[in-house]
Amino acid sequence: MKSARAAALGSILKGVLISAAATLVGMLLLAAAVVWLDISDGALSALNQVLKLVSILLGVRFAVGVGGERGFLTGAAVGLVYMILGYVLYWQLGGAVFSFAAMLLEMLLGGAMGAVTGAVCANLRPRARRRGRTARKV
Repeated sequence: MKSARAAALGSILKGVLISAAATLVGMLLLAAAVVWLDISDGALSALNQVLKLVSILLGVRFAVGVGGERGFLTGAAVGLVYMILGYVLYWQLGGAVFSFAAMLLEMLLGGAMGAVTGAVCANLRPRARRRGRTARKV
């Protein structure tokens, strides 16, 4: 039982770390786009939301894996933990005050995105490995 919990927590941690890494890379790309392109504030806000969702998708994909177990719960946990950590970090860095309703909605969106992605990943069939070339019969 303890090893199953440790494995579940390890996969959630792996998913959150991959999501965070994807966010950092995406933020660098967004910063470069802001410098070189004329991006409006509204477009930047929308791109930021898309980046969060794509980061959750990548983190859940690696946390659950193709054909993995407990995809719905693991994905929801990755999404929620990622969003909570994002808000805590934003608040600690001196971010602006945000409304509780907007924060709750984003956290629910992150959890839902993680849950759906986890369920899809868990229900995919893993690819069969190739065993090498077989001789053709003539």
